[in-house]
Amino acid sequence: MRFLLFFIITITLFSCNTKTDTSCGQAFIGGEIVNPVNDHLVLYDDTSPIDTLYLDKNNRFSYKIESLSPGLHSFIHGGEYQVIVLEPNDSIMMRLNTLDFDESLVFTGRGSKKNNYLINLYNKLDSEDKIIYEISKLEPIEFLSVIDSLTAEKLNNLDKFNLKYESSPLFKKVALASINYNYSAYKELYPFRYFGRFEIKDRSSLPNHFYDYRADIDYNDDVLKDFYPYYNFLFPHFNNLALDRYFELTKDSVFDRNSIVYNLNKLDLMNETVSNSDIKNNLLKYATRNFLSYNNSDADCDAMYESFQNKSTNEEHSEYITSLYNTIKKLRPGNKFPDVEVINYKNEVTNIDALFNKPTVIYFWSHAIKNHFKNSHNKVAELKVKYPNINFVSININADKLTMWKRLLHQNNFPLEGEYRFRDADAAKKILAIQYINKVMVVDKNNRIITSNANMFSSDFKELLDFL
Repeated sequence: MRFLLFFIITITLFSCNTKTDTSCGQAFIGGEIVNPVNDHLVLYDDTSPIDTLYLDKNNRFSYKIESLSPGLHSFIHGGEYQVIVLEPNDSIMMRLNTLDFDESLVFTGRGSKKNNYLINLYNKLDSEDKIIYEISKLEPIEFLSVIDSLTAEKLNNLDKFNLKYESSPLFKKVALASINYNYSAYKELYPFRYFGRFEIKDRSSLPNHFYDYRADIDYNDDVLKDFYPYYNFLFPHFNNLALDRYFELTKDSVFDRNSIVYNLNKLDLMNETVSNSDIKNNLLKYATRNFLSYNNSDADCDAMYESFQNKSTNEEHSEYITSLYNTIKKLRPGNKFPDVEVINYKNEVTNIDALFNKPTVIYFWSHAIKNHFKNSHNKVAELKVKYPNINFVSININADKLTMWKRLLHQNNFPLEGEYRFRDADAAKKILAIQYINKVMVVDKNNRIITSNANMFSSDFKELLDFL
């Protein structure tokens, strides 16, 4: 009842002339976060922060946007991220539980129907990911038939929603893009999954109409320039486009995704194809970041870094990639592990090198990526039995509250021994170049780095441990 009363009061305080009037350029957002990770959330317009919204003693917040730019907005709380559509006159209340972030998120108020539709669509598409992986083992014609059927189902549901409710052009565009780019991304990923690195050169068995949707790609869609389904399509799309150039130039018969030729071609294609500076710079930044984070060749990293600097026009991106490039150089094998402070379950602070009294595997997890959190801990439980001579250190990278961190471990019955969190997570992630959650670092008993970017789920990880 108190939540409802709070909602009614804010609706009264916030109003434009009529329900259909969009001239005032204002909007309201408020709500409640159950089991908050910290005391605030950050509201964004595209990638620009609007404001930090602090929770009150009841874990509620409210915020009136005086001058609204209609479009995609987002909010981040404790590392979790979600997109919402805000338009003039919207007055949205939301409620979520961090223990089940996306699945628990519900909107009420003016503008809620479109956002409930989008979050439900997101959850539905996300739940299909494992199914699509299995479908990707089907023959091309069968795969295409299933994907097109799933696409048609979502488009039909969208048509029904638009007939039932008055929908704005912006919502229709975002919803349509969510569906089409999601399933088109699966088509771009299909050759890599179906053929594999040994057979991907010969893709002649793909139907002639397999990539017909490419005729409708807008590489410069300014409305979607910060929309993750758009980039989730563009990245595998450019990966795919770079294949033909790769095989032409290298004469290789087997695909090597870490090849510098392949990755430089990818940057070239992004630079040639995309004219929107924001979209182009984002593509260049993340493609370069991923390559630098995974590659172990100094010469290849130098070439990729130089190519990026010659193409990017975003000064902030340039500074970011330069910092990452220099950091990764310091994490090369043989170098001393950087000084980083961690906190154990007793809330005791220590320098991480005090833990390296024998060969040590350091892995990371985030409460925002629950599957990886569980899978990595279960995997390490197996490895501990096989490799008793190796120490395993688990570090949470984003639980601001000690109680949140411990609760997650207790709920999953994981032992607290060997569990740590960073004293200063933001600084530590920069020092250790943690750009992706699967990153695993291995050091010897003398605090020297053996590798800074292993993956415990890769086939060669046990071979690495066998030599320690």
